[in-house]
Amino acid sequence: MKLFPFVLLSLILNQAAAQRNCGTANYWTEQLSSDLQLKTRYERLQKNTPSLKEQENDFSDIAIITIPVVVHVLYNTPAENISDEQIRSQLDVLNKDFSKTNHDISQVPAAFAAFAADTHIQFELAKVDPEGRATTGIVRKKTTQASWKQNDEMKYNINGGDDAWDSRYYLNIWVCNLNRSLLGYSTFPGAAADKDGVVIRTDIFGSIHISHPVYNKGRTTTHEVGHWLNLRHLWGDSNCGDDGVADTPPQRTYNSGCSSFPQVNPDGCNPDPNGDMFMNFMDFSDDACILMFTSGQKQRMRDLFKANGPRSSLLQSPALGEPWNNTPSPYDDPAEQVVLTVFPNPATSGIIFSSRDGKPVMVKTFTVYDNTGRAVLKGSQSSGISIAGLAAGIYFVNIETEKKKTTLKFIKK
Repeated sequence: MKLFPFVLLSLILNQAAAQRNCGTANYWTEQLSSDLQLKTRYERLQKNTPSLKEQENDFSDIAIITIPVVVHVLYNTPAENISDEQIRSQLDVLNKDFSKTNHDISQVPAAFAAFAADTHIQFELAKVDPEGRATTGIVRKKTTQASWKQNDEMKYNINGGDDAWDSRYYLNIWVCNLNRSLLGYSTFPGAAADKDGVVIRTDIFGSIHISHPVYNKGRTTTHEVGHWLNLRHLWGDSNCGDDGVADTPPQRTYNSGCSSFPQVNPDGCNPDPNGDMFMNFMDFSDDACILMFTSGQKQRMRDLFKANGPRSSLLQSPALGEPWNNTPSPYDDPAEQVVLTVFPNPATSGIIFSSRDGKPVMVKTFTVYDNTGRAVLKGSQSSGISIAGLAAGIYFVNIETEKKKTTLKFIKK
């Protein structure tokens, strides 16, 4: 197996702002240089990675691996406090990209279409926090930090960021206002538990409400999660380097923008007339033009989950089970604790949606269900409901605000 070089050439370290600026290679090189134990763990992992021949032939395990996700939203301004809907759109992008069900998969050139793979890896927002409490899988935290550098400070409460949830059982994604030239960065398997995860710039997270003209389809997160799952850039972060995958053609360096097929570099190291696999998620092409993972990349990722593999503990995560701890969650942002109760309860003629301090709250939509699950009332843009026409009994109301959805119980006398 070819080895991944740890020293990056200057052409990688001095990327122009015009192309995708993934900070992972530079970040990981710094981590390996400063932490001897990390370097030892990482090198041992690479030695235990199956050979290229094994990668090509070991596709018998097609069970879907579901990875619990917690998204840490760090915001300094209201605009940075992105909505649940936008966060869910990013999970939708990940699940489609990793399952080869993205709507643009048909744009993969015929010469490479046979290499495209469904990785059988999926992602779901956590339902249970590290202490067993129910969660949305989203943590919101207002911070005084206006922007963040590639130095992991966003991963610690003490710096105004947010501490990682146990990375043995959660994929931590920090969404924050990174310095404008940096789109995101990731750890590789073997990272320190308190740093393990992915960091993405706020204005390109998700696929809705994105104003960026190029990075607007959520593919930066797909790319960085690929790193978190042990995938390298296609060019191995050196001139004609190696990404450790058999079915990705060699490349001299990255591609940017949207290339035309075939993308053949006359000074490159790829003799194939089909040229570079510029549409691979691990290249630097624009969001509209990265479309696929290969079968070899699939196996490299899935190998992490084999017995005693560096990501195998995620398969035993309790994060997608049933919560067992009913105490209030310390992860809730007080600024987001809007709809907490209905008043009065029990009620005779009407109920009011109210915050913890008793102030009425305007909700986006509401639906009232009886105890058989039948919807009996619906409405929108309201701070209360007339229930005079309902029979006496127990009811549940599903409420949606701009930031969250919740279900409350009330009694009609």
